[in-house]
Amino acid sequence: MIHVSLDQESDAALTWAKSFKQPWPIMLQEDTDEDALVTPYNVRGVPTYILVDRNGKEIVRGKAAALAAAKKDEA
Repeated sequence: MIHVSLDQESDAALTWAKSFKQPWPIMLQEDTDEDALVTPYNVRGVPTYILVDRNGKEIVRGKAAALAAAKKDEA
């Protein structure tokens, strides 16, 4: 799982991520290819939770489903 931040300020995104203690990598807005990550998955707002496989195929959408599926894969 990767957190893609659309925050305008990198410091704000990193501060939030640290306070949330999220265990996954963070991609900042300046490092994000919108055509590759936002547009193909029809992201309309934040937060949006989408779990994709290694080939970019969407597996599940929604916070509970994505976190449950990611946790299941850790086992």
